[in-house]
Amino acid sequence: MVQPRRHRMRKQRRRDSARAWIQSGAKVTIKTYAKRYGVDRYTAYEDLSAIGFALPSGAEQWSQRPPARPNPKPDTHANANANDDWMMINGRRYFVAGYTPNGVPYGIFENEVDDQPPPDSGTPF
Repeated sequence: MVQPRRHRMRKQRRRDSARAWIQSGAKVTIKTYAKRYGVDRYTAYEDLSAIGFALPSGAEQWSQRPPARPNPKPDTHANANANDDWMMINGRRYFVAGYTPNGVPYGIFENEVDDQPPPDSGTPF
């Protein structure tokens, strides 16, 4: 859940606010800090540790952020099977002849295939 904009603060201001919050006697945990200040739990751990708040041993799981994983590139042809040029559109089989530069398939519906003359028949359209 994204916190309202009023809770997003710069690091030093957020930490100063947290010191006052802790001194007020409020129940402070990684989760409540993250929710109050609109940060993730790794940032909450970092901030609470930086201001000297004693964290329980169970909070160690938030001490080290996992390495970033690159997002896989989306498959622009997600509906097309690599071994099959047919796809379903509104319950109808569609032959994919190719894709536009934006990834939109183009081709012909199965029931329209028989309606077209063979390309070498010489019959004009």
